[in-house]
Amino acid sequence: MEFGDRTGAKSRGRKTIRRGGFTMFEFILALSLLTIVGLMAVPSFQRSALNGNLKSMAEALASDISNLRNTSMAENRMHRISLDIFSCRYTLQRCTTSGSVCPGYATLLVKDLSSNSNDLCFDPGGTQVNEFYIQPWGLVSPGVVVLVNARGSMATLQVNAAGRTRVRINLR
Repeated sequence: MEFGDRTGAKSRGRKTIRRGGFTMFEFILALSLLTIVGLMAVPSFQRSALNGNLKSMAEALASDISNLRNTSMAENRMHRISLDIFSCRYTLQRCTTSGSVCPGYATLLVKDLSSNSNDLCFDPGGTQVNEFYIQPWGLVSPGVVVLVNARGSMATLQVNAAGRTRVRINLR
């Protein structure tokens, strides 16, 4: 005589009781599949992080140019952004006197590109200026700055005389 249990399994002479859950084999199989998928995703996350650092630093430099331009007009004072291409940093500076003639500059802030990521720097071949001068009436000395990371991704900032900054990002 055969008996059926609630799972549909049939047994002879006695009831089989099957509890819900996973066997050890099923658990180890699922865990190993998740590990393999996770290991395949790690390079993609690293690439995203490097390119994210490039984007954020390019946006920060564009924002600094815009903010310094607004400050220059509000204070009726010249400002300057000096790029240290080989040390991967730039300096925000303010003229020591008001007006359009500046005998000297005082440092406001030094920003290091490698503070977010050690692989981010200016591209010496693509960067066309070492300094941006910002006049009290809002004019900016035009130029092009190129940032590059270890993956070869590039961010190009093109600044026109009106102080408008266009950022183009080429990711790899």
